[in-house]
Amino acid sequence: MRPNWKRVLLGALLLAAAVLIMDVGCVFRKTTGVPCPGCGMTRAHLAALRLDFKDAFFYHPLWFLPAPLAAAELFFPGGVFRSKKAQNALTAVLLAAVLGVYLVRMILYFPDTPPMEYQPDNLLLRLASLLGFATGG
Repeated sequence: MRPNWKRVLLGALLLAAAVLIMDVGCVFRKTTGVPCPGCGMTRAHLAALRLDFKDAFFYHPLWFLPAPLAAAELFFPGGVFRSKKAQNALTAVLLAAVLGVYLVRMILYFPDTPPMEYQPDNLLLRLASLLGFATGG
């Protein structure tokens, strides 16, 4: 069964709008305090929209990938390649790129350089504190 792409796109746009309007930010970071592999992607796209590509690459070096990948999925729902092996290889390369960039950014920038800064008021730490597992100092 093929997904209804109009509904998927509408749902994604509504979710993005809700996150922006409610100023929730990164749910992963809000929960763990640690930035996720996609942290900085929104700021990178906003910088690219201002044609500030230097900042876009700083906020997330892979900012240019989501749009063509989403378009490829939209126009080629079975995958860009006919061969399942080639499609799996592309997926593996993309996953390795995302994880590699994440590790490099964590090593170079975490915990105090945006967008890779630590969020000390995260949910897990507050929960641990409430349960008596963490101390404040």
